[in-house]
Amino acid sequence: MPEPIRPSELEKTLQDVANVPEPDAEFMNSLRARFIAEGQASANKNQETKMRRKTLSQRLTWALAVLALMTLVVLATQPTVVNALKRLFGYVPNVGIIDQSSQVRVLAEPVTVTREGFTVTVEQAVLTRENTVIVYSYSLPANASVTPDNPGYDERPPFLTLPDGTRLDIVRGRRVATTNCPECTVRYAMDFDTISSAVTEVLLELPSLVALPIGSAPQDWEIPLKFRLANPTDIAPVIEYKVTAVATETASIESNKPTNIAPTQAINTYGITFGLDKVAKLSDIYILYGHTSWTDPNILPYGASATLLSVKDTNGMEIPFDYAQSESNAKPEDMRLDWAYQLDKNFTGPLKLSFFVEASLIVNGGSFTFDPGPDPQLGQKWEINQDVLVNKETVHVLSAEQAGIEPGYFQFTMQSDSNIIDAFIIDPNYPPAGGGGGGGGMPQVGAPFLSGYGYQMPLPQGPLTLKFFNIGVLVPGDWTLSWSP
Repeated sequence: MPEPIRPSELEKTLQDVANVPEPDAEFMNSLRARFIAEGQASANKNQETKMRRKTLSQRLTWALAVLALMTLVVLATQPTVVNALKRLFGYVPNVGIIDQSSQVRVLAEPVTVTREGFTVTVEQAVLTRENTVIVYSYSLPANASVTPDNPGYDERPPFLTLPDGTRLDIVRGRRVATTNCPECTVRYAMDFDTISSAVTEVLLELPSLVALPIGSAPQDWEIPLKFRLANPTDIAPVIEYKVTAVATETASIESNKPTNIAPTQAINTYGITFGLDKVAKLSDIYILYGHTSWTDPNILPYGASATLLSVKDTNGMEIPFDYAQSESNAKPEDMRLDWAYQLDKNFTGPLKLSFFVEASLIVNGGSFTFDPGPDPQLGQKWEINQDVLVNKETVHVLSAEQAGIEPGYFQFTMQSDSNIIDAFIIDPNYPPAGGGGGGGGMPQVGAPFLSGYGYQMPLPQGPLTLKFFNIGVLVPGDWTLSWSP
């Protein structure tokens, strides 16, 4: 008979288990497929007879004891399983990343309903222990008019009706890309609460089609849906990573700066780090999920972002990429923002992913004055040439223009001697009719940038005082990640 495991030995065993290497992709995929397949087999298994259940119950105590012993053996000899069990994630197109550690169900088959030339198709349903996601799309009939004389939108929410009459209202809705569905006018994903595994069918009720005003399309759609257990082909594998980057002392953005401009303060990265968290492996693309996080409380909620600038393969060749839907489950107080990009699989790794990082900061004051005169005209320009101290840095307010197509909107051209690349301004004395700033592409330190403010008409009499509300800065550093499938 083997010696019992003493407490100190058990602690050492558990520590060894916790410190094992991460499971590789091949093992993860095989384990995921096994879980799904065994879940199907268990769900489809017929109930045993009462007599057999009685016989089995007499052996249950011994079976549980043996199972516990086998579990200890597995933990001691196959620690890779421990890490793998914590990483049973999967990816479903149009839905995103889901947890597969419990039963997953999907739509038995797409359901299409046509009324008055409008075709609605419920394409997907994914049911997990966390929520229920329904995805539908619709197409318009030829020459359809969706602009009624008195447009108004239906305020009744979509809902699900369960067989017992229980109603589940929509929790969240979002538009989904229609790139792979040219005939789709709109594709829409809806989140509902969880549904018991005992419920195999529901009725989807759409008071109106999303984004269509009342009177432009049929209303009160009722679409029956049936569910089945997911199989391995329904869910793409997802591998977790722990790749985190911090800015090095090399400030790569310095090369974009004119030689006569230099920061007036020491480099500050605001406690920002970013990393690659998960990768979804589809048939033709990879989807990379990551995050940007920070520790400086002066950064506004959702105020720091890492934007992918370029992807290069092992030979230095540029690899095309595109934006993807992030998980977007961070809260304002989390000091974190999620990001996602997709890549075609046609490359030779490892890849070098280069980012630029921006941060939106609270400001401690700074204002300038502007007098547009009694009758400003669209397109008219004014020289301002005022220097404003914002967070101990100088912002040059160079000029103003009444821009756009409506009177009252003024666009200000600014430039900073530091890494300030954007600004949001307000007039605390007059409510805005619009505002904003910045531009597209890679921001350039030292380059002019735009910030706008729109006044409600009639335009108040000048001079006007505009204050800096927050600023955007380009965070110095060499922000790169290396990744290989």
